[in-house]
Amino acid sequence: MTNRFLVLAVLAAAMAALMPHATARATATLAEPPAPAITAVQLRPASTMLVQPCPVVLVFHGDITTTRATSVTYTWIDSRGKTWPARHRRFSLAGVNAVTHKWKVGKPGKMLDYWVQLKVISPESMLSNKVPVHFTCAK
Repeated sequence: MTNRFLVLAVLAAAMAALMPHATARATATLAEPPAPAITAVQLRPASTMLVQPCPVVLVFHGDITTTRATSVTYTWIDSRGKTWPARHRRFSLAGVNAVTHKWKVGKPGKMLDYWVQLKVISPESMLSNKVPVHFTCAK
């Protein structure tokens, strides 16, 4: 009978030793996925005059708001369907992270009526507001 109690005690100790690991695995499996890394994408208007010499280099300033350090892939798009090459940035802190884009556009005597948008590709897909580009190029 003592051997029987000894076997039961060894089994109970082994099960107790295994239980914390089993509980941790079950908890990890049921854990919520992390919150999105990107919470906002905002684009500020470029400074333009109603009539200006062309071609002109416009500079767009955007903000990508993150909840944590993350790598972000983004691009710029316009109303003509043009997409610029994707850019990659590593943001080391949570918060508002600035990005810029330069666009050389316009020909003398032509009117421009476009919009530009900042597009985050990853870690989540998100679009900024559309910023109008509307002016006439001087002859």
